[in-house]
Formats: sequence, structure tokens, C-alpha cells
Amino acid sequence: MKTYFTSEILDDGVQVLTFDTPASSANVFNRETLSELSTVIDAITVNPNVRGLIFFSAKLAIFIAGADLHEMAQKTDEKDLREMIHFGQQVFNRIADLPIPTVAAIHGACLGGGYELCLACDYRIASDAPCTRIGLPETLLGLLPAWGGSTRLPRLIGLPNALDIILRGRKLAAVPALGLGMIDAVVPYEHLIRAAVERMAKGMPSRPRHVLVNNPLASRVIASRAWAQVWNTGRGHYPAVLKALEVAVSGLSKPLADALALESNAIIGLLKTSACRNLIETFFLQERAKRLHVLTGADAKELPKINMIAVIGAGIMGAGIAQWVSARGHMVILRDINEEKICNGLATIAGLYQQGLKRHTFDRVSARQGMDRIYPNAREVPLTHVDLVIEAAVEKMEVKKLVFQQLAELTRNDAVLATNTSALSVNELATVVKHPERVIGLHFFNPVHTMQLVEIVVGDRTNSVVTERILQFVQGIGKLPVVVKDSPGFLVNRVLMPYLMEAVTLFEMGASVVQIDQAMLDFGMPMGPLRLLDEVGIDVAFHVATHVSEAFSDRMHVPETLRLLMHENHFGRKTGLGFYLHHNHGIQKVNDEVRRMVTTKQAERMETQDLQERMALALVNEAARCLEEEIVSEPQDVDFAMIMGTGFAPFRGGPLRYADSLEIPQLVMTLNRLAEEVHPRFMACDLLQDMAKAGKSFYMDNTA
Repeated sequence: MKTYFTSEILDDGVQVLTFDTPASSANVFNRETLSELSTVIDAITVNPNVRGLIFFSAKLAIFIAGADLHEMAQKTDEKDLREMIHFGQQVFNRIADLPIPTVAAIHGACLGGGYELCLACDYRIASDAPCTRIGLPETLLGLLPAWGGSTRLPRLIGLPNALDIILRGRKLAAVPALGLGMIDAVVPYEHLIRAAVERMAKGMPSRPRHVLVNNPLASRVIASRAWAQVWNTGRGHYPAVLKALEVAVSGLSKPLADALALESNAIIGLLKTSACRNLIETFFLQERAKRLHVLTGADAKELPKINMIAVIGAGIMGAGIAQWVSARGHMVILRDINEEKICNGLATIAGLYQQGLKRHTFDRVSARQGMDRIYPNAREVPLTHVDLVIEAAVEKMEVKKLVFQQLAELTRNDAVLATNTSALSVNELATVVKHPERVIGLHFFNPVHTMQLVEIVVGDRTNSVVTERILQFVQGIGKLPVVVKDSPGFLVNRVLMPYLMEAVTLFEMGASVVQIDQAMLDFGMPMGPLRLLDEVGIDVAFHVATHVSEAFSDRMHVPETLRLLMHENHFGRKTGLGFYLHHNHGIQKVNDEVRRMVTTKQAERMETQDLQERMALALVNEAARCLEEEIVSEPQDVDFAMIMGTGFAPFRGGPLRYADSLEIPQLVMTLNRLAEEVHPRFMACDLLQDMAKAGKSFYMDNTA
């Protein structure tokens, strides 16, 4: 039988209870761990020699990661779910009611149910390590904190601050968490237990009651403002956020037991929603990416690790990649063609580290160490010690070929040569290299420090050992990989382009910038397509669209508006002009000058639903076609990549889960109707046609 908790009694009668899940890097709460914790509390309750209790974790970077979502997702019976929620509340209430002082000594991720345990303690002390993150991210999973978090946090730090944490699913570093009152002290890791014992000596804490913000009148005003912000952001697509707001506000005026009952009833209702199922499935897809392999067993474990890295190109992407990998412990040679470009790249990297300091991602020592791992050079240098080269030069095939020819001569034959291209052919690049089996695509998304997804693009001759080494490298630097076959645009950009080009086509047909972007915001996208073009860069989008449309000219074309904007050097945010006017203070308004590019008024009065249909289904059809062509092997790969790479409405579960929700026969009928009424490019792909005839769906559960 597994044991999850070990106890140690210190000389002064304080018991240190250490959570350590066997054979796992993480601690989570499930029925088994809660039952053992309850048994431990039983023993403490009847032991007069225990004068205090400290909760601690044996894990290197995780205190408690929260509830076991796999167990929760498997429970389909409402009675079982309700019992599990009630049991967790009961165990944490017993901790809160202990007559001895209790302290949570936090090191590493302390999230969800993990922080709800801490809220039941008298004191919370956290380590100053960068891995320490504290918060309640349940709403990001379509849930709400239901083991006391929605009730206790507003009473601890006041309703406005609590709503900011709960509704946004925020995870804070120790110092800002201290500033909000979520914890009571921040100390070095090695002093955690001593600091916890010292805190106990002060007796039970006296806490502020936040009467100015937690009274009925103020809470109604705060709730009204919060509701407006939530609705404007989520358009009502995320019921967990609205329900969490309701529960947190209502619970303030109720006794603890009644407030906890609100939590329990709310989470049971949320678990039944498609938004919750899809958001939890997206979380599982992220976990799947962390464990992804193309080789198994000893073949995967015995591969040489990638240590020394060279990044060729010190522009925005090259600098971003260099900063990210140097921060994860890798030595990086940063190369470009002259000292000016190198200096600009180093300035970008220094700026990223400075941002990390402000967000408490790094401390000053680790930021300095990260900078020291970067070796800038404007001259050609030997690369014989380099294990991986990441090319991030300009998006021109002839330039990249010259770079790869040089790299083939400068590096060892077993060094991996990777290109960060967003669309160009990996297979073509490999033709100029003597050992093409070591050439692979490694497509980071911009900005590197915020985008988790990395496309690993496998060429026809790429060795599986190379793919596995790159997979492990990407996972090791904290990114989420998706493995795709080399094809124009790869996966994300290829699926995205028909959507963006359809948006521009609708604009040329008379639909306004506001109509188009608002339609897709209402659909659930984080940003409208025309605004997205401005943010990505119209020059970048034009390049990718041109490349993809040349390969698929039967159904893709580059709208004339993009050509005109390119001709006038209106690239969006980077030049201040695009579909919007961009100002330094961050306010955008529509660029009225682009209205002269409208060619007809055909779409001027088009209904929102019709706009959404044309844009969203163009994307869905191409997503299905990528699966048909085996660009990836599973529908999960498509959905995961589009959510993580473009922000495709997460509550819908990705384009292929969304297709299932529409029902495939109905989707095919709609696409074929658009093919007749609008343009043949909408004709449903063969895979969708075949699935409709066979009555199949992309997912067996079909619960979208």
C-alpha cells in the first residue's frame, strides 16, 4: 500500500507532515491522499504531545499541484462527485479547526487544492525560489475553487483582490503573493521549517476583516464592475468565471458551512458543461505533450543530451530563443552578420530578463547567470562543441540554404541543424547538407517568452533519433511540442491562413474591420483576425500566405488588400499602421484609410453568424485536411496546436472538437452550400465527406 505522508516530531513538539507521492514528481489530492491525510489528522487530534503542525513537500519544484483531474474526469456519477468535493471540504475544515497552530511551508507550485489546504492553515510561509507559484487557476479549467478557496480567500485578502486571483486564474510568485496577503512571509528554502516554527511561537494570528470592501453594499458594487469586465472578456463563453464571481460574492455574507455548500453545488453544475470538459481536455493535451516520445524505452533514455547551443540570427526570434534557452541552463553562442545586429539582439535579451525580474520569474542572480551563458559573436567561430544549431535568419530560402551549407561544414556530423522557419520547406533545406538526416524544423512562436507551443517539423529524411532528441530538448526547456510533417505552412500557419485570408476577403467585400473582429471575438477567439494580422505583422502574414497559396492555389489566394498594405509599408503594430492605427500608449482605433481598399458592398450588412460561419469553417476545413494528409497523426494534435499556437477558442476544445459539436454531416452540408454560393474553396475535404457518409466523428466520446 502506498504511503503519501511522512511525519517527524521536532524537539519542541511541532510535527512536520511531508507530502511525497511515490514515483511521481508532483503531489496531487485524490480520494486516496485525502483519506490518508484525514487519518493523520485523526492521530494529531488525540495526541496531546503535538503542539503545532507544519505542512511540507518533498518534491523539488511542487508543493501540491491541486486536485487529481484524471480522477475527477472519470467520475461521471453526480453522487460520487459531490461526495469527493464534500470530503475535501471536510478534511480542510478539520485542519482549520485544529486547536494547535498550523503552518503551510510552501516551496514550488502551490495551486488549486494545494493552496486551499494552505488557506485552511493559520499561517502560510513560502520560499523565495522562482519555482514557487501560488494561486487558484481552477477557472482556467472551467471549474472554481470548491475546497474552501472561493470562501476563504475573499475573507483573507478582501473581495477585490480575491476576485482578481480567482476569476483570472492567476498564479503569483512569492513576493507579489506576500504583497496581497496570500502568504505571511517569504524566506529562503533552507529556512522554511525554522521560519514556520518561529511563526508558531507568535500564537494565533489576528487578521484584518476588510470591512470596507467585504460589506454587502461594497460587494455589490465590486461584483457589478467585475461582472462587466468578465462579460466583456469572455462573452459569456466561460460559465466558470461567472459562477465563481457569484459564489465568492454570495459566500461573503453567509456562514462558512453555507458558503462551502455554494461552492459544492456550483462545481457540480460546472462539471456538466461542455466548456469544462473541453478545458480539462486541453489541460490533458498539455500534459500529453510533456510526455510525448517517438522512441520508447532504452532507445529514448540513452540518447546524448543537448547542452551547447548556437543560435544564428539575433533578431526578435533569435534573441527570444537565445534568452529562453539560456535561462534554462544552456550555453548559447549567438551569431549574426555584424556587431550592430548582435548588440541589438543582446539589448532584446537584456530587456526580456528585465521583464522576468519584474514578474519574479528570475531573481537578479539567475538573470545575471542567464546573460553570462550567452556568447555573442559577429564573426564565424568554430561550432565543433555545439550539439544543436537553431537558425533564425530572414525568411528567404536562398539565405537559409547558404547558412545551412556553412553550418554543415562548421559542426560535427552528429550535431542537429534546426531551422526556425515558420513556413519554408525543411526538405528543401536538407538538400544542401551532407547529412540531411540531422536537419529538422524547430518553429518557436512569437513572442518566445509567452508562447508555449513549438512545432517540431520532421523532414522526409530526418532521423527518428534526431526527432527524439529535439523532443526531449523542447520538453526540457519547458515548451510544449507538437510533431508535424514537413508541408507548406506546417500545421498552425497552414490552418490559420484560410481563416485570416477569409477575414480580409470579407473586408474587401464591405464588412467593416469592427464587424469582422467583433464577430470572432463573440465566437470566442482571443483577438479578431484583422487585429491579429496587425499584431503578427502584415509582412510576416503576407510572406506565409504567399508561400502557402502557391502550394494550394486551388483554394487559397492572397487578397489584394495585403498586397497594397505591403506596397505602402503598412505592416501593422510594428509600423503603426495596418487595419488599425497603433499608438505608443497602446490605444488602437480603426485605420479609416484602408476603407478605400473595399471593392464591393456585398458583405456590408452580413449577419454576425454568417461572418463567423465563413471564417471559422474555412479554418475547420483546413484543419481536417491536415489530418487527412497526415501532417499530424491524431485529431488531438490539431486541436492542441491550434489552441496553444493561435488561442483558438479554448472552451470549444479546438477546431476538430468544434467540428464534432456541429455534427459532421451538418458541417459538410454547410461547407458544400458555401462552396456553391460563395466559392469552391469551401468544398468539404474528402475526410469530412467520408466521415459524414460513415456517420463518424473525430472523437469517440463526441462530448464537445
